[in-house]
Amino acid sequence: MMKRHIFWPIFILLSICCADLCLAGTFQPEQISDTAAVYNIKEFGAVGDGVTINTEPINRAIDACASSGGGTILVPEGKFVTGTILLQSNVTLYLENNATIVGTNDTRLYKSFNFRKENPDRPIHLPIKGNSVWSRSLILVDNVQNVTITGTGTIDGGTVIDKQGEEGFRGPHGILIGESSNVKISGVRISRSGNYNILGANIEDVELSNLTITEGSDGIHIRGGKNIQIENCKIYTSDDAIAGGYWENVQISECLINSSCNGVRLILPATNLEIKDCEISGPGVFGHRRGSLNNPLVTNSLTGIIMQPGAWGIGHGNLEQIFIHDIRIRDVQTALTIVLNEGNNGNDIRVENVTATGIYRNACSVEAWPEGSRFKNVLFKNVSIAYHVNDKDILTTTAFDRPRTESRPLPFWGFYVRNVKNITFENVRLDYTGNEVRPMMGFDKVDSVFLDGMSYRVVPGVEAIRYSGYTKVRNLNSKPFN
Repeated sequence: MMKRHIFWPIFILLSICCADLCLAGTFQPEQISDTAAVYNIKEFGAVGDGVTINTEPINRAIDACASSGGGTILVPEGKFVTGTILLQSNVTLYLENNATIVGTNDTRLYKSFNFRKENPDRPIHLPIKGNSVWSRSLILVDNVQNVTITGTGTIDGGTVIDKQGEEGFRGPHGILIGESSNVKISGVRISRSGNYNILGANIEDVELSNLTITEGSDGIHIRGGKNIQIENCKIYTSDDAIAGGYWENVQISECLINSSCNGVRLILPATNLEIKDCEISGPGVFGHRRGSLNNPLVTNSLTGIIMQPGAWGIGHGNLEQIFIHDIRIRDVQTALTIVLNEGNNGNDIRVENVTATGIYRNACSVEAWPEGSRFKNVLFKNVSIAYHVNDKDILTTTAFDRPRTESRPLPFWGFYVRNVKNITFENVRLDYTGNEVRPMMGFDKVDSVFLDGMSYRVVPGVEAIRYSGYTKVRNLNSKPFN
């Protein structure tokens, strides 16, 4: 166990470096159109010496481009220090290889996104009331359309610390997309943002592809998004890698995710969400600030995929048409947690072809707690999860409460299911190593359970499955093993 925790971050860092070295040769970014007007920021007075503040010349170039109907803003090789870059409709920001945009330490040079009045029926729960400091960003896409950020360069937030910011240290976001549509970000590296690397709020038709995101807080965080595609991204963050909610028609695919918090965290409802062909691993390369005074940065990864609409504030709506498949999860506290809160129901949730190894703390769960909240039509198919829990306090867990914002220890080592109409486990394998003493599964207020081809390691002298209340169980071809 210790060897894995020591050498895996080193392996990840080497992978990041190798990916960056190979990026220019293997990925062909969206090319500058031969017919589009090109505006080189140097021609407007920008200096890429890593010292000169370039906020005004870069934005002058964008103004000229937009006033002429649109085109491409070219960032050539160099290190261009700047405050907020305000992108406009029909503008492409193109970073050449070895071109870097760096956030200035002068927080006065950052602009805020002006959040409009929140819809009371769909509150997105961002810390924005009376707090324009929180919504500042290095690149701001504010109420515009047809915007592209691409190339092979780097957007470096500079880890700007703001003592007036969230938690007394969070600075500007890297890229903030607010109330905008038809936005594409591809190819670039986004690093060291003061807060979220990419924040989206009430956005539509957005593609985020072939990105490398490192450090900062959350990697990609979207509160209110329709028709969103996150594809082939490498995300290594201290906080949640991908997070948000009120998603409709969202696909996350072919991503490599490493976090010192959660891999994918949903905190508000979602409809028609697909997560596929992703690898989620811990421990995190970049530490999270939830430790002690003596050890402030913690690198252990919490949950691979956690869905908890309403966890940070009531958000009415359903969690439905969720398809999670072809996922590899490694060395996190728990693989999967799905929880309903007030005003939420769940329907048509499928988890297929998922392999999780090195799960070392909490069982997977599907839980609905409030009166009136319930799951129906839940399927786990072709799922394999291997546990190794050696913490005596966890092994002896007998009582538990409703979860808050994270998964927690349970008196079952494999799965806990609560308040579900019907759930199916088909070709599911649960295994453990160590001195396990708990039952494998627990069902509470579950109407119908169908076990088809279930295989699991036996805990000597312990009943494998426990039920609370009336539950109709169909059990075909179960295969307990020693």
